[in-house]
Amino acid sequence: MPRTKGKEPLSQEKILLAAVKYADQNGIDKLNIRQLATLLNSGAMSLYYYFSSKGELLDAMVEFVAAQIETPDPNATWRDGIARLAMSAHEAMGRHPWVCRIWSKQTLGPNRLAFMESVLRVLRQNGFSIADAYEAYCAITVHIEGSALQAAEFPLKPKDYQRAAAAFLESVDASAPIPYFIENVRYRMEHADLPDQFTLVLDMILNGFEARLAHK
Repeated sequence: MPRTKGKEPLSQEKILLAAVKYADQNGIDKLNIRQLATLLNSGAMSLYYYFSSKGELLDAMVEFVAAQIETPDPNATWRDGIARLAMSAHEAMGRHPWVCRIWSKQTLGPNRLAFMESVLRVLRQNGFSIADAYEAYCAITVHIEGSALQAAEFPLKPKDYQRAAAAFLESVDASAPIPYFIENVRYRMEHADLPDQFTLVLDMILNGFEARLAHK
């Protein structure tokens, strides 16, 4: 087993944790085996002993994040179970924003498959038909992944919304042909206590499927 000079021996876990930490701080695009080897005071070939390629390392990194998603209480209602799954996935992706860039690109591993299966299990075991479960699954997972991507890529952080909105309203021409957009920005600026957008849209999705089930 390769060892680093004067250091603890390498392991898959040690390499994986270093890769995750680096991506958390610098983003996934800058991560490469050579850079990681330097951080671990090792040679690049030593890392390839544990991960045969960068793709294999990225697979493991996605699995690392997916393992953080909580399993819902089997006794919970379908709505509570899905809400818990969605929020847990949202929080895990928020802790590691880089993952949304590669979540759907990497090879499906047991942890990500377990998450997907959990969503479908909650739905199917609580009265959803195969067709309804498929549609609900798509809506829920697209919302989770899309929200994570927007949060990671959007140039403004929530704490900066008010300042940016005020600056926009000061700069825009009052006669500009965008009255509803201006109205929307003004509303956002004047309501700092609006509900979290992820939770708000998730509730809308669940309300829709709840209404559909009630009319079956």
